[in-house]
Amino acid sequence: MKKIKYIALCMMIILFNSCGNDWLDLQPSTSIETEGSLTELRDFEFILNGAYSSMQSSNYYGADMVCYGDLRGDDVKSYKSSSTNVSYYLFKYNKTNGPSGFWGMYYGVAKNLNVLLRDIEKVEIVPDREITTPTMLKMTEQEYFNDLKGEALAIRALLLFDMTRIYGYPYTKDNGASLSVPIIDYVVSDKESKPTRNTTADCYKAILSDLTTAVNLLRPARKEGKINKWAAMTLLSRVYLYMGNNSEALKIAEAAITGAENKGYGLWSNEEYAEIWATPFNKELLFEIVNLTTDSPGKSSIGYLCTKYNLIATEKYWKNYMKGNKNDVRSQMVSAESSSKPYCLKYPSQGGKSYEDANIPVFRMSELYLNAAEAAVKQNDITNARKYLAPIYARTGNSLDEIADGDINLDLVLEQRRIEFWGEGQRFFDLMRNNKKVIRTDYLEDVPKEAREFDWSYYKIVLPVPNAEMEYNENMVQNPGYDDN
Repeated sequence: MKKIKYIALCMMIILFNSCGNDWLDLQPSTSIETEGSLTELRDFEFILNGAYSSMQSSNYYGADMVCYGDLRGDDVKSYKSSSTNVSYYLFKYNKTNGPSGFWGMYYGVAKNLNVLLRDIEKVEIVPDREITTPTMLKMTEQEYFNDLKGEALAIRALLLFDMTRIYGYPYTKDNGASLSVPIIDYVVSDKESKPTRNTTADCYKAILSDLTTAVNLLRPARKEGKINKWAAMTLLSRVYLYMGNNSEALKIAEAAITGAENKGYGLWSNEEYAEIWATPFNKELLFEIVNLTTDSPGKSSIGYLCTKYNLIATEKYWKNYMKGNKNDVRSQMVSAESSSKPYCLKYPSQGGKSYEDANIPVFRMSELYLNAAEAAVKQNDITNARKYLAPIYARTGNSLDEIADGDINLDLVLEQRRIEFWGEGQRFFDLMRNNKKVIRTDYLEDVPKEAREFDWSYYKIVLPVPNAEMEYNENMVQNPGYDDN
């Protein structure tokens, strides 16, 4: 645990001292000095602001989380062996040199969130009293309390979910029996505490607990740059999909679609699809990471890495879904400058910002529709599968009405997810959780044979526990396969 704290402390100092949040007219809090130092609800918003700032880091959604989910799949590849994050693509890491940024991010942010969640319960509020928040929103104290707590729980759930799918094998592989990460959902006071790893099932139980509580707390309101009720529900439906609980995934997705559309959210039309990415806070974006020129990851950002060819479309993806499918509006999201360097255009300049400062979409309305379609088709509910897949399929330039019921299947839904979320870090996880193979048909020569075609039985589909953690905590167990290499 000493090492966890050390990594966390360094991460928080670096991230919070380099990040401001002018977009909220607030400054993030870098630390919580003593118990009881948080006395007003607005104090807790400063801590939340720090958590949102940390999510901008290149070690998380600023770059690495997207790169991890795409470079390990079959539709995105590193342009050359010296490209940033090429280790994800090559799978050339072992127990001594595995990436540690995700690990430090989780425990760094969770540390402050746990203090927030402990101390916010001690604040005395007058539930019906109307207040004005630091961001000039008018609401009752109870609503403000609920929103702050709900956001904190949702962020903690997202962090643990990402850690679980990075370090633990897919839930559907063994019903969550594999080891994942230690669940740190309490304020750590013992400097010598050395936690053990929880199972993937334990982690999903904690994630569901946080998310279901968060959904009930969060106001049904639009929020720019913050997790709202429907973003939390999108994550909840995704979690249920990963667990194979399709009835709950469909139920939550349907409720979120209805609620979000009643508040003005909606799918992009074919006509606006290609240009809308340059407009932040538009109708399809339920939650996006906000970047400014003063606080973005800059040349470490996913926008920069895409535009500078660190990761590009594979030849197979380029030919099948872009060059060979020009009627699909999504084909416009791959650059046409050079077929040898087809890069992602989903991170464009926005307003006066450079592409390296582009906001990062995390949860979109499209995912709710595709989550619902996938959950329905897995239950052989073709009516709902067709209903929710149809508006996404329309982006191909064709109508789903032309597809027979017998051809409305999982492969069709996954193909639409493949195209819709290309460049957004979902492909690898979609393949693994469905026990599908990653089949790479064009690759750099440095890609080892074992990483050219594999499924969830390949031990490197999860990362090794960082070597520093293994050295400092004798209770920590390494993932299978890594101790032999």
